[in-house]
Amino acid sequence: MAMNFKIFNDKEAVSAYAADLLRKQVHSNKNSVLALENHKDLEWTYEKFVGEIKRYPADLSQVYITTVNNDGDISILNKLSIPSGQFYTDGKEGSLEHILKDKKAVNLALLYLDKDSKLGFTQSINNELLFGAREIVIAASGKESAEAVKDLYNASENNAGGYSSVKSHRMVTVVLDTEAAAELDEDIKEYYSYKFA
Repeated sequence: MAMNFKIFNDKEAVSAYAADLLRKQVHSNKNSVLALENHKDLEWTYEKFVGEIKRYPADLSQVYITTVNNDGDISILNKLSIPSGQFYTDGKEGSLEHILKDKKAVNLALLYLDKDSKLGFTQSINNELLFGAREIVIAASGKESAEAVKDLYNASENNAGGYSSVKSHRMVTVVLDTEAAAELDEDIKEYYSYKFA
């Protein structure tokens, strides 16, 4: 397991950090496949990501983006000018399957962990393609996510279902604010605060 927690003071810092991870991905690999959760609490992240790309231009002509679920507004991503055949906004697993016919894997999946404790496609019982991403970033903010964050931290790698596929993944970064980290033990919060992580 290579799960790393990064705890920031507030949601704005979480959004900025996640946006920077997205920017670095498309700058380092012009053929990136991104699976981005369409969640209202990630809208700020996508605004910052678009701003970063405008500030530090990248070649997005070969980038593929598919959304995961539909619980927000991702229209800001239209400003990236991703070719229409490479930008899937229906939020369904079938779009990811379609992209991965020609691609090996998702390079980066950005998911949101909220009070419902569900990660991945909500209409799927098998998120194997999504959790097969080379890198998974999980964002969480607010006190309503705190119990789910604690459950993720304490989950067993070897259990069937739940968070086991995330816990056993080789590269997962959990980016959260202090409210979402509220249920973690104090020593864990201190260790994973952004000053030390």
